[in-house]
Amino acid sequence: MKLIKILSDRIQIRTTQKEFEDVRINDLVSISDDSVELITMVTAVTESESEAGISEEDEFLLGGTDIKIVEGSIIGSVHDGKFSNAIDKYPVTNVKAKEIATEEFKKMIEYANGKGFQIGKYAAYDCPAWVNGNRFFQRHACIVGNTGSGKSETVAKILESISKLKAGNVVVFDIHGEYAQLSYARNIKIGKDFAFPVWMFGLTGMTNNILKIRGETSTVVMSAIRKVYYKLCPDGREDRPVYFDYNLMLQELTRMNEEEITTREIYKSGDKAGTPKKVKGEFYGKLTGVINSMTDKRQDRRYSFLFEERPQKYLLQVVHDIMDNDKPVKNIDLSDIPHDVAIPLIGVITTLIYGIQRSCQMSDITPITLVCDEAHVYIPNGIQLSASERRMTETFEEIAKEGRKFGVSLFVASQRPSELNKTIMAQCANFIVSKLNNENDKSMIRGMLPDGSESVVGTTTTFNPGEVLIIGDAVPIPLKIQVTLAEERPQSRTIEFWNKWNRKADMNLTEGIREYVNF
Repeated sequence: MKLIKILSDRIQIRTTQKEFEDVRINDLVSISDDSVELITMVTAVTESESEAGISEEDEFLLGGTDIKIVEGSIIGSVHDGKFSNAIDKYPVTNVKAKEIATEEFKKMIEYANGKGFQIGKYAAYDCPAWVNGNRFFQRHACIVGNTGSGKSETVAKILESISKLKAGNVVVFDIHGEYAQLSYARNIKIGKDFAFPVWMFGLTGMTNNILKIRGETSTVVMSAIRKVYYKLCPDGREDRPVYFDYNLMLQELTRMNEEEITTREIYKSGDKAGTPKKVKGEFYGKLTGVINSMTDKRQDRRYSFLFEERPQKYLLQVVHDIMDNDKPVKNIDLSDIPHDVAIPLIGVITTLIYGIQRSCQMSDITPITLVCDEAHVYIPNGIQLSASERRMTETFEEIAKEGRKFGVSLFVASQRPSELNKTIMAQCANFIVSKLNNENDKSMIRGMLPDGSESVVGTTTTFNPGEVLIIGDAVPIPLKIQVTLAEERPQSRTIEFWNKWNRKADMNLTEGIREYVNF
């Protein structure tokens, strides 16, 4: 056996057909020269014939000597019988190679068992797969995969593991209502059941995200709104959730839009003779658009949760509901509210949580993790963002870079990692990768991984639902894992087209039409 090629992240060895008779793609192979032992994952196997000292004419009759070229990706090394992701030295060209048997594999990773939560079993070795809880949640994590690949099932398994702790503290941004029925979670269903008054967005958030006013192009409108705002709450702060009366603001803007100012002059003739002259006020006729927008939003019952009257002290109730750890999981269910409000609302809640955590004394901080479902929708990677979208993205970026100092971490989930914010991705120390087909998505993940882990991402193309690859310092080895189903599973939004079509049923569109046109 001879090591014929070695690079920083992969090796190639030449051996006989007999020696590695049953080797397969994804098998683990140990490469050692007695002083260094590397662990590699087989990525390619090539069989060929060498001439073995016989003439070309006789080779067809006698046959050459079968040899096998085995190529592998270096995923770590073994020190004192324990697997490590670190590689200190590389072997020389004369090496010994052997396949890793189940018992040897168990000994290599047994040091990691019991130091967190068991997520499933290693597919190739049928032994428990453990994730280090501290390392997984402390330095941010990311789960990616195609739709239908089992991301929600994996997240549910992790949430269930957290629920068994004494003081778990996780906030889930649940866009589709998949985790609403979990018994160990407090489901906060924004909408009819849970008001989120518009003043909690702050004045800036309301104008940018609810009324869609762009300050840079609507200077006059913003000037009028600010004037009314500080009249209603002199001590207000535009970027903070300070109470103001939306209806009074609308009334005052309407008055300003119609205001005429009396001058000292008198009409001397005509129908108005003897009456004081009037001139148009500063904002006369200039606020019609924003008044109509504010009125339409208030009258649209889809947005009614924004306009329920709640005093300033309601903020305390909302924060306690979201951040208290009396329930290990707080599920922010956004499935019943319009998408154009759901996304900025995530930003408001995230800013609240992070701001409060930063304001707490270190001794009072309870760590909290934000689970960001469909994260590419509101933490995108792009330069063509509005001012409010940039501010929201910057909040998540700051948490990714500084959050661990204040006990805030991110666990982002996405089916399109190539569209996720690169700064946040770069700060994630652990990746859970389920089935990925898109080359752009795979390239994005490869670019975030250390040498040696890149090639294993390609194997995820053939994964079945529920099979994942976990890469990072929270697991002892990057190897395919079959995730164990949680006892309480998420509510899948997948509709079985064929089965539905195969059952005779009349379509009832009346309720849907009423909801759509807001009857």
